[in-house]
Amino acid sequence: MRKTNPKRTLHFYFFLCSITLLTVTSCVFTNNQKEESIFTSMNNTTKYENIEAEVLAKFNQRNANLIKISTKAKEKEIPFRIKCLADSLIEEQNTINEVINQITTEKLIIIPNIHLQRNITEIDKTKTENFKKIYLETVTAILTNQIQDLTVLSEATKDADFKILALQTIVKLNTSLDRVNQIKTSQT
Repeated sequence: MRKTNPKRTLHFYFFLCSITLLTVTSCVFTNNQKEESIFTSMNNTTKYENIEAEVLAKFNQRNANLIKISTKAKEKEIPFRIKCLADSLIEEQNTINEVINQITTEKLIIIPNIHLQRNITEIDKTKTENFKKIYLETVTAILTNQIQDLTVLSEATKDADFKILALQTIVKLNTSLDRVNQIKTSQT
């Protein structure tokens, strides 16, 4: 039987363990550098913009504002035709809101609920004689802004669901805007 030197064997195993440890450490270090370079290049070159969420947040503000203003209009002493308009606008805006909420839920987009109080306080302060005119002007402005928001959305998005939503809603809003303009011309 061959005689081995225990000291030599110990040095040999120590040497093998050292090489293995260095190899593993260098692999981990190299992978970390590659991951860091990937993350830094992604952060420097790619800015994630969600135009859909931005536009729909603005649209949602105007949507809620129009619903509140139309609800206030139903409480005032105004002609029946304008009350019917307010009622149909509330129904239409609620329907649009439901569709938007359904699509944004599917796309995992959160839209904040921020309401503009400026138009509501302006409506509350107006007297009954001027209410019709101010209400119709405010509704015209809100509907026009909503149409502009959805036009921006339809042009900027690449998502088919948002394009369809924008185009269908623009048609509905244009119809409502036409009704408002007809009432405005018949009132003068």
